[in-house]
Parts: sequence; C-alpha cells; structure tokens
Amino acid sequence: MLIGQDGCQSIDLGDRTLFIFSDTLLLPLRAAPGATSHSAPFQLKGPGPTIFLANCAALTQGTDTRASLLGMQYYQDQDGFPVEILSPGPQEQADKLRFWPAHGIYVSGRVYLYYLGIQTVEESSIWAFKNLGAGLAIMDPQTGECQRVCRGAEWLLWTRPEDDFHFGVQVLEDAGFTYVFGSVRRGLDIDALLARVPTKQISDPTCYTYYQPERETWIPDLDQAGSLGPCGNDYSVSYNPYLGQYLMVFVNSYTKELKLRLAKHIEGPYSPAINLGRIPHRRESELIYLALEHPKFACQNGQKVYISYCQPYFTLASLVEVCFQ
Repeated sequence: MLIGQDGCQSIDLGDRTLFIFSDTLLLPLRAAPGATSHSAPFQLKGPGPTIFLANCAALTQGTDTRASLLGMQYYQDQDGFPVEILSPGPQEQADKLRFWPAHGIYVSGRVYLYYLGIQTVEESSIWAFKNLGAGLAIMDPQTGECQRVCRGAEWLLWTRPEDDFHFGVQVLEDAGFTYVFGSVRRGLDIDALLARVPTKQISDPTCYTYYQPERETWIPDLDQAGSLGPCGNDYSVSYNPYLGQYLMVFVNSYTKELKLRLAKHIEGPYSPAINLGRIPHRRESELIYLALEHPKFACQNGQKVYISYCQPYFTLASLVEVCFQ
C-alpha cells in the first residue's frame, strides 16, 4: 500500500505520460522476500514494516487527470513492489546519498531526466539533509532503467554556492533547443534561473549556456546566470494557449499561497507574481511545496489547468483545479 510520497512531476511521452516521484513510503500488505529499506537515510516508524524509496516512477495513459492518477502503473520488481529508478552505489550509500528526480524531456525514445543529490547529515531528523547539486540521467521509459551521465567518475554536473540550488525543475523544448529552469535560494528569497542547450547535445554539460536577463544574452558560466525573478524551489513553466503566454506556477511554502507569473517569451520577462490564494492543506502541515502544473491534462485549450502539490509527513499528492476567466 502506498502511504505517501513527494514529487509528482509529469513528462509527456506522446501516447503515455511518465510520472516521477521522490521520497515514497510503502506499507507491504504481504511479506516481500528480500525487501529491505537499504536506501532509507533514516529510520522510519510506522504501524508495520515499511519500505522507503528515495524515488520511483509510473506510466499512465489518457488525458483525464483523475483517471490517470488512479491508473498509474509503477515500475516494479519481481514481487510487484515499486522500485527506485535512481539508486545510489555502495559508496554513495555509505555517504548517505539519495537522489530526487526533478523534471525531464522525452527525446528520440529516451527521457533525459535531471535529478538532485541529497545527503543526510543527521539520521534522527527527516529534515536534516543538504542538497549537493544536480545531475542528469538517461531513462528507458519501457523498462524504467536509468543510466547516469558522468563527467569522469563524477555524477555531480551542476552546482552553485547558494543555500539551495535546484536544476532541471522544468524542461521545455523549442526550435531545436532544450530550456532547463532552475532555482537558487538565499535565506528565504528564491530566484528562478534558466539554461539552454542544443537538444542534440543535451547530454553534454559543457554545451549549456545560462541566461542573463540584464544583458539579454546567454553565457557559459552558471555562476553568472541572472535571476528571472521570484519562484519556488520547484515550479512549473508551460506555454498556455488560452492565455497566449508562458505560465509559471509555484507556491510560497510558508504562506501556502499559490502564485503565477506570465511571460510572452520563454526567457521572460515574467510578470510580478499574481496571488491566487491559499492552497487547501492539513492543519498540521507547516509547509506546502512542489506545486506543479501538468500541461498535458489542461482542458479547454488551457483555460482549465491542474496543479499538484505536496505536504509533509508522507501524504499523497494533492490536486487543485484552476480555471482562468
């Protein structure tokens, strides 16, 4: 039984949709021979034996949001349990690393999937971890198998010195380029940033350039990338036909307010944030996070969109419907 999970990013595969999740908690309804919590960075307590996964993924068909979420087919092991698509090696396990998938793009039968490397620093707390930076994996959507792209023996391809750096939170393709959104947090302030790479060279981190809004130019130095303005650690960007603009969606984690910004061009400039109000949440939820739109499931040419979001303590992802007038 699935108790709860974080994440819920969707990637359009054409005839199917790939859903990607991060931390996931399972409660077996029957004994699972050989099933362990070997990847768990901390000891979970629950009503019975639990299995902790740092990530997992599932396929769905159709464009009905609720039916697709209910009809997910997870990548599974021989015993029928969901499996991690990004697993740490022996030394990475010893270093208490786990991997959180971000977003990706489907190109020529493969999914190019960005992910974060998360290191546990105190096993007694679920919040005691640090984000080391981002990597890239190439996934076979038929099997769920992932091959991580490395520079030499190093999986860590993108990093910045801020308190928290996310890369690959949203990925779009336009005119032969793949656009990769990220975020940097300094204290409580979070800024969006943008990279791009020729799609044919997406697996080569040296081919990426980064946008400087002040000069309206692309540069090779990630540390010099400029801000697109406020966002969440994770957010979504899509072209909305009904609005005729790019739509950025995110949540303020502490005020629990859903926000959106608009732009005529993928690189902006994006409008000041428009506050849509507080998201429904459990009373005990200190934070709301990972508010993400799922553009494949939009209705009425984008007039109605669906946004998932997460709450702490291993709940299932929640969903809201937003209808533009």
